[in-house]
Amino acid sequence: MTPAPHTGIVRLHVRSFGGTPHRDGSPFVLLHGLGVSGVVWTAFARRQLGDRTVIAPDLRGHGESDSSPDDAYAISDYAADIAKLISDRFGGTPVALVGHSLGGLIAIEVARIWPKSVGHLVVLDPPLDQSHSREVVATVAQLRQLPSDDLEAYLGGFHGVAAGASLGRLFRAAAAGTYASYLAIPPGATRAWDAAPHIMAPTLLVQADVSTDGALRDEVAAEFVRRLPNGRLLRIPGAAHAVHASHPNEVGHAVRELVDSAGFTGASAPSASA
Repeated sequence: MTPAPHTGIVRLHVRSFGGTPHRDGSPFVLLHGLGVSGVVWTAFARRQLGDRTVIAPDLRGHGESDSSPDDAYAISDYAADIAKLISDRFGGTPVALVGHSLGGLIAIEVARIWPKSVGHLVVLDPPLDQSHSREVVATVAQLRQLPSDDLEAYLGGFHGVAAGASLGRLFRAAAAGTYASYLAIPPGATRAWDAAPHIMAPTLLVQADVSTDGALRDEVAAEFVRRLPNGRLLRIPGAAHAVHASHPNEVGHAVRELVDSAGFTGASAPSASA
């Protein structure tokens, strides 16, 4: 694991996973969601992409990366960091950019503003649905400030005791401004919707199950993919919001198929079995 410098202001910590450069030269860059860090990708990267070149940075203000000295945690700030990282690490080689939740919004921004950096785009259950509640994020932002174990108990109710404890440590470590900035994003992430028609990279949207804790209703996911020039939708019944953790095999197979396919047509993929 090696830190990758951004500018003289923000330094990103980056986890690198084994493997060799893929035959088409496409490395993978995995972006985590709000409050956690690149460590959440460890199992997925090793088991699903073990033969590929993969990096998983901690976003600014998260994990072991620097916090922003001016409390700048807008999508555009994160995206500029990631674009700089891709350029520094891979030069002119386009990457397969995979983002979960907040990381998905950042990945969309990178693909829109720096299209030559992104050869393939995968967004995992991003918060694109205007009706989706932010209550969990707001509660976590409040509980993380308390010295008690209320945050861990709250998270344990969703994910189990062990996972709740691990997530609690990550959520407490993130800079406070990361939560405030996320909650300030307009519901439905209008910036991402505006970007969609301009994203030329083959794009896969993976939708979790709203009956679990997924962020997207069917009609919203379908409409976003319809706006993409080269988009495909994969619905995974029973999948949790952290779909790469709850259904890693299905996500791994779909991601590899997207990157390896020479004839991506943009047609919607069928739902995966639970």
